[in-house]
Amino acid sequence: MTRKTITFTDHLIQATLASALKKIVGEENWLGEEVRVPDTRYRWDMMFKANGKTFVVEFDGDSHYRDSLVIRKDREKDEIAKKMGYTVVRVPYFVQLTTETLHHWFGLDADIVQEFPHGFIKSKVYPASFCAMGVWRFEYEVYQLPFPVFTAIMDSLFDRTDELNYNLNYTFGEALSDFLDDVLGKNDEAKDTN
Repeated sequence: MTRKTITFTDHLIQATLASALKKIVGEENWLGEEVRVPDTRYRWDMMFKANGKTFVVEFDGDSHYRDSLVIRKDREKDEIAKKMGYTVVRVPYFVQLTTETLHHWFGLDADIVQEFPHGFIKSKVYPASFCAMGVWRFEYEVYQLPFPVFTAIMDSLFDRTDELNYNLNYTFGEALSDFLDDVLGKNDEAKDTN
């Protein structure tokens, strides 16, 4: 089997994520988009089989961080998927599909050319705009990412902060002040080891 190559020239959206994953896993393993969650009115964004697992993939736009009712619905959908034995992967709007994230999330390999960086590049919805549950979700998710992806996201927030005259409240917000102190400590530790 030849290794697939996928090229992105802009930021990731649900449709381009689905298209890329479908090409990577093939028609025979693709279970569909907007798949109905059993016994509910909910839908999963996409599903496929790979490496002996069934993956439920949810692409989370900014409303999945700003609206506690959306977050509650996400949790309900995740619980149903887990009870059915599925592996749930949530792809945040500020993370791109790259060779590294593809392998991290799904254990799949492909050559992904991504011309758009991870982070808050085009979006004007920064963590300062997240609800309390969204702040928790953001903290949890970024800590699960590979370190270079984590670093790119943090760098993008500091870049946006620079554009806003160094006012961290407009990008990180007060709810992330402890997180920010921890991030700054992690970045200092990483610099010390290099």
